[in-house]
Amino acid sequence: CKWVKCESASIKYDDKKLEQELNVELFYKKGRNVFLTDNGSILLKSANNIFNELNKAEELIYRNEQTKNKTISFASSHSRLISYIFDEYIKHNPQYMYNCEIDTMGAIIQKIINYDIQFALSSIPINHPKIECQPIIDEDIVITYPKQFDNSPNFDFIYNNDIIKNFVFPAHNQDYNNLTKSKLITMNLNIHHSTYVDDAFITSIVKQRQNFAFVPVSMCRKLELPYIPHSDLISHTSIYLSSLKNEKLNEVNLDMFKF
Repeated sequence: CKWVKCESASIKYDDKKLEQELNVELFYKKGRNVFLTDNGSILLKSANNIFNELNKAEELIYRNEQTKNKTISFASSHSRLISYIFDEYIKHNPQYMYNCEIDTMGAIIQKIINYDIQFALSSIPINHPKIECQPIIDEDIVITYPKQFDNSPNFDFIYNNDIIKNFVFPAHNQDYNNLTKSKLITMNLNIHHSTYVDDAFITSIVKQRQNFAFVPVSMCRKLELPYIPHSDLISHTSIYLSSLKNEKLNEVNLDMFKF
């Protein structure tokens, strides 16, 4: 395409070399002027089409970059980690667009490294040489129980293996579930049956109080759910905020990151 930019442009390409490459005559001379053959006209039309497509592509790329500069891209290992703060943030920042994902820890790590997202919230720390991970909130995970045990003063039912204990877990947070189950084992608690519920519905299920659940104490307080207060049955955890080391977040992502 070096030989012409539009129909009125001068020929810049080495015409002989171009003709040799295509094995056709593209130009002919008449006096001091150079004209296009039929094949040259065909090539010129194609070249003009190419430049038009390049101009369209340039415009699309520009718009895409403008969109990316206004888009906050992040992920979370669980929807509950972002639901309330996300609602609060977008309420005051309607000018931004959002790329928000709920994903596994392995996928979150890969997306941070590949620049698919700029930061992430998780209930499990990320240990990777390219990622900076910092705890931002400490929280206690407690056991809430079915309403049929409301009048059990010593909570002895939790260790009674004759009582079938059905625990409900978030369906899309396998990493958290594995961590929870391992903690229950260290607490010498048996899970007789596990029910997996979509993140969007787990709060509604837990509120019905028909199952046992391993949930943050903040959820118990918000939903007015009783929980077992024994220190041996409380797990102390943190919520972590992660991003690439030595990489600056763009302006809009940095704003929510700080928030």
